[in-house]
Parts: sequence; C-alpha cells; structure tokens
Amino acid sequence: MTECKICNEGFNSDKSFHAHLKKHGMYQAEYYCKYYPRYSLYYKRQIPFKNKKEYFDTEFVDYQELLLWIKEEKEDIVKNKILKMLKERILEKEYTYAPFSNELKTLNLPSIDIYKKYFGSYNAACKEINYEPLFNKNIIYDFFNIDLSNIKMLVDTREQDPLEFNDSSVEKLFIGDYLLKSDNFNYTYVDRKSESDFLGTLSSGLSRFEREIQKAVDLNSYLFVVVESSINTIKYNHKKYNRKTSLEYVFHNMRYLSHKYARHIQFIFTGDREKSLDIIPRLLYHGSKIWQIDIQYFLDYELGIR
Repeated sequence: MTECKICNEGFNSDKSFHAHLKKHGMYQAEYYCKYYPRYSLYYKRQIPFKNKKEYFDTEFVDYQELLLWIKEEKEDIVKNKILKMLKERILEKEYTYAPFSNELKTLNLPSIDIYKKYFGSYNAACKEINYEPLFNKNIIYDFFNIDLSNIKMLVDTREQDPLEFNDSSVEKLFIGDYLLKSDNFNYTYVDRKSESDFLGTLSSGLSRFEREIQKAVDLNSYLFVVVESSINTIKYNHKKYNRKTSLEYVFHNMRYLSHKYARHIQFIFTGDREKSLDIIPRLLYHGSKIWQIDIQYFLDYELGIR
C-alpha cells in the first residue's frame, strides 16, 4: 500500500499512485525528491530522479564518487558494501553466475580490481556470497607469447570487411566470421563487429543474433564476439554523434546474452582493427582453454590492451 504524502489517500500499485499525482499537478520526480529526498554517500548531493526503482537503489551519483568513497571509507564497511552491491545485482537478475568485467563496467559497479584489492581475488569475493563468476579462470601463460602470424585462418564468405591475415582462405562458415583452419576442430568461433555493427546487432538485430548463438550452443561450441572499439569510445561517439540507438538497451542485451548463453559466448572490445588482427587468431588457437577466462579484464587491467 502506497500512501500519498499530500492527501493521505492509499493506493495498491505504483501505476495508480503515479496517475493520482497528476491530480496534484506533480511529476514523479518532483514528488519523490520533495517527500523522499535521498543524498549520495560521498558528495552528499541529492540523487537525480530517473525512475522510482533507480532513485531508491542509487547511492552514488557517478562512478567517480564511488571510487572516492571507497578510497576514504573504512575497509570493513567497503567490503560489506561492495559485496552487497554484487549480491543485489545477482539476485535482481536471478543469475546463476556473478557478473563479468564488462558488465560491471557498463553498470558503474565496482571493478574486478577493486574486489581483488579487498578480497585477494574476484573468485574469493564471489565465494563470500556463495556464487561463482561467469568467467572463473586465470589467463594462460602463453596467451600472447606464441607467434601466430602465419596461422591458417578461414574467413566467412559473408564477411563484409575482412581482416587480412597472412594465410587465409574464404569459405562459408556455419557460425561467425573466423575459424581456425585445422584438422583438430576446437569448437571455437569468432564474430567480428565494427562499432556500428555491434550497436545494430544488439538492438534491431538481436533476434537474428540469438539464432547465431544458439547454433554454437547446439554444437557445444563457443562464440567470441570481437568488437573493434572500446566501451568508452562507444559512449563518447554516442554523445558526439547524437545517435538514436539506446546504449542502455545495447549494453543490457550484451549482459543478457552473456548470462542467458552462459559459457558459450563472450564479448571482447579490442579498440581497433589492428588489435583485432592480433587477438582473433589467439582466441581461436587457444580455444576451449580460454572459454572461462574473462579476456577483457586481462586485456584492460593486467596485460594492457595490445
């Protein structure tokens, strides 16, 4: 039961209550900010209102505020808070596994490095709340130490702007854009996407893309989706060019697919084509040995994007 703070009338749903607010000439933002003022933990600024759920869930205005709060707050308080944030995300979405690096980044949640600082490892932090990370393995030693410049590659006939490998041939592939040409099939595929391809696929092309992922699942295979941009660049370009595609919707779908088809798909943002040219053969060569490694985390934080 929701009681109107203006006239004390009760309502059984938010929908009916929010409709009632119009009789008082009030918007939801005005009502909640006036009668339920909420302030961020570090800046002590009033939380901006987007919708009721987000308003009452939000404790930090932005990620920078979260970092400042973590830096100055007592260790035990920080540990409890960041574990709570992690568990709430898992329970809200009814996940089987804990979030991955790109998920935390697109939601402005504490990074894996922060969990490592306070718990020794992200796996250890997740264990505290009885969950296992979606990607739970460490990077293999030889991920970047093997010369794969002359490895044989297969490129799909439908690839519109193919990368130029030293030794490649064109064939129609059942899944993705790139596959290792080898007698030992390792069930690993790569789908390459430009920034615009990524935005289109994860919005208007979602249903079609899901069918592609399902093929990989049916074959007990794995699909790496390599995006030739970065999350920060995508955000910057979205504002710069005033794109109509909802980034919230796109990133939501990336997270949704990663958990729905858990351990059959992984999104990796390389930054540009040159880095994709180097990373794609490595993903295909190492195959199943790296399926449960959060490649993005190691590229961004420990290996440095190459």
